[in-house]
Amino acid sequence: WVRAEGGDSGRGEKSASGGYSLGAVLAVGAGGLMSGVIIGDKDMRLRRMTFPPNQLRACCDEPLTEAQKGLAGELAKVVGSGYVKNNKTQKGSRLGKGTSIAYVTPGTLEEAVKVLELCVKADVAIIPQGANTSLTGASVPRNGECDRPTVVIGLRRLSKIMPIGDGKRVLCFSGAGIFDLKEKMEKEYKRDSHSVLGSIFLNPTVAAGVAYGSGGTQIRKGPSWTERALFCKVKDDGSIELINTLGLKDGGDAIKFLDGRNELKPEDIDPTSKGACSWPNYGEVVRAVDDSKVARFNADTTGLDCCRSEGKVMILATMHDTFPIPEKSQLVWVACKDLSQAHAIKRQVALKSPDTMAKSCEYMNRETYNGVDRAGRILVKMIEIVGMQRLEPLWNLKLMIEMIPLPFTGIICDKFLYWFNNVIPQPLPQTLRDFGKEYDHHLLMELGEYSDGEVARLRGALDEFAAKQPEGSMTYHVCEGWEATRANLYRFVVAPAFRTYCIGVGMPGLSIDYALPKNFQEYPSLPEKEYPIRNRWVYSHFGCNVYHEDLVFTPDVDVEHAKHDIKKAVECTGGKLPAEHGHGTEYKAPKDMQERWKRTDPLNVMNPGVGGTSNYKLYADKPAHLGCCGHHH
Repeated sequence: WVRAEGGDSGRGEKSASGGYSLGAVLAVGAGGLMSGVIIGDKDMRLRRMTFPPNQLRACCDEPLTEAQKGLAGELAKVVGSGYVKNNKTQKGSRLGKGTSIAYVTPGTLEEAVKVLELCVKADVAIIPQGANTSLTGASVPRNGECDRPTVVIGLRRLSKIMPIGDGKRVLCFSGAGIFDLKEKMEKEYKRDSHSVLGSIFLNPTVAAGVAYGSGGTQIRKGPSWTERALFCKVKDDGSIELINTLGLKDGGDAIKFLDGRNELKPEDIDPTSKGACSWPNYGEVVRAVDDSKVARFNADTTGLDCCRSEGKVMILATMHDTFPIPEKSQLVWVACKDLSQAHAIKRQVALKSPDTMAKSCEYMNRETYNGVDRAGRILVKMIEIVGMQRLEPLWNLKLMIEMIPLPFTGIICDKFLYWFNNVIPQPLPQTLRDFGKEYDHHLLMELGEYSDGEVARLRGALDEFAAKQPEGSMTYHVCEGWEATRANLYRFVVAPAFRTYCIGVGMPGLSIDYALPKNFQEYPSLPEKEYPIRNRWVYSHFGCNVYHEDLVFTPDVDVEHAKHDIKKAVECTGGKLPAEHGHGTEYKAPKDMQERWKRTDPLNVMNPGVGGTSNYKLYADKPAHLGCCGHHH
């Protein structure tokens, strides 16, 4: 383990707030880029070891049909030539890289349906894509596996956000960003949106949240889920079926109705439509802390086919509940010696009762804390400088640089972030830095005034708990102003900091997410004898008992084999893996989920290969153009 030393003692030009100015950060960046150019073959070897490159093909080995050759032109007639890109290569946020024969971005729901019809007719594989923030590889083409060329339908232009009446419900087109939704509801309606994720600074789409069942940090809301949606399925005869459960008075044509609207009124809603717009009674679910079931997981088949569909349908629009914003809130950082103490705080404070319940309860262990300090300082600072809304283009620039076919480009950005990390001061205040040195377990609890006196009751419960603990076994600090901002950022940047750390130290890594039974209060036992783990970063949406682990292995470990054995170890505890990042190309979905996807997409046109299903037409065992011996006919 490499411990980060120092803190505010780093060298460089400082701003008045105690951080480094934009000029200093850019100067460091220039130095990092120049350094990266000369790192050569040594770092290329590290790149292969840590994150194996994909075998890239522009399409499958079969020649394109005439319909496939002419598809881009037909798509351009629908959306305009400026919204179709040929042979576009994309890299996933963490996994995957591939090239589509066409990347098309429709601007209306009508265009989206027409695009889907043309793609099905041309016999291509189709990936509906939001912001391409998926962490498990299924949001970009898999050219080496699929038996057809791929078209990516980018949905980001479908970005309408239409609050209904007083804003207690909102209808979102599939490309609406969750950060944009959060900002609009807060500023215009003083309401909280349904989904606040660790990746919110990348502005993932609302539809992607539904497609993955994303959960996020807030324990009162539950996963991104709804029974009110508009989405397309490809039927077994190749026709497109439009499923509409939105419950609008749309005159029988939801597409035309929504394309023609920029706002919705209460009278636009059919009062006979009773479908839920969020997971029912989720607060009660998580407060059942002695239950042996998990709170939420990716293979839960509850609800409409669009929920946790992982690209097997094309979502057009969804309706969601919004939530009250508390009158006031406090962020409390709690540090503990023992994991059992952290669980006791969750039970006795964060989930105390329906009217005394934290807004969020996040967890990280010592190794996560130290890892962010060693590899995440620059990212925290950049978010502070440019703001969340402007970070997405910088992130996309990073992905673009990593795709340049030169020896050092796949790792240069993360090498820079790692090498120059300590030039930036430690972002946390001295009190929290001391906590990091002295304690092994850390909770970030946001306390909200949802009912009169609720923050005071929560603080009272915390003080009562602390008074009963052995001296020095726990402590806490109320974060105010910039302290609260940086504490939250420190937790949110863990995932990108992990990649930076692995590339920085030249070690292979694995990221997993899983849900543990609500009554399970330990870490799962992993097969460390077979797969030696150098560092185990554990962080969690603690109130839900949903965990993320980033594992740094020794160089000789076969990470692919380790991944499957670790999945078995988690499941032996009664856990479910994955919990919220999706199966993607990394995990085989349970049989009932696979069967649901097959019923939903019987031709295997939509996102083929997801969750361990077949990559081939009709879910065949081998491509149709191969004979029984696997040779081309």
